[in-house]
Amino acid sequence: MKNIKILKLVEELKRGHSLIIETLKQARKLGIDTKEGQNEILSAKDTILAHMKKEDEEFYHVLRKAAESNGKLKELIAEFDNDINEISRYSTEFFDNKNVAMGSNFASEVENFIAILDRRILREETFLFKEFKKLNQ
Repeated sequence: MKNIKILKLVEELKRGHSLIIETLKQARKLGIDTKEGQNEILSAKDTILAHMKKEDEEFYHVLRKAAESNGKLKELIAEFDNDINEISRYSTEFFDNKNVAMGSNFASEVENFIAILDRRILREETFLFKEFKKLNQ
C-alpha cells in the first residue's frame, strides 16, 4: 500500500467519523422523539455499519498484518478488538431494542451512544491512525 493511499484512507475514515457523530447530533437537535430525529438515527445506523465494514476490510486488515511482526502493535490491536466487540454489541442492542426506542430512556440512550462512539473515535484517531500512517514511511 502506497503512502498516498494510506493518507487518503485515513482522511476518508475521519470524514466518516465526523458524519456519524454529526448525524447523531442532528437527530438530537431535531428531537429524538420526532419522526425526523428517528430517521436521522436510522440513517446513522446505515452509515455506522458501512463505516465499520470499511474499517475492518481496509484499515484493520492492514494493521493486523503489520502486527504479526510488531508486538506493541499486536497488543494495541487486541485492545481495540475487545473495544469494537463491545461497541458492536452495544450498537446492535441500541438499534434493535424496540423497547428503548419506545421508552422514555431513549434520549439518554442516544446520549450514551454518542459518548461511546466519540470516545472510540478519539482513541482510534489518536493511536491507530498514527500507527497506520507509519506503516509505509
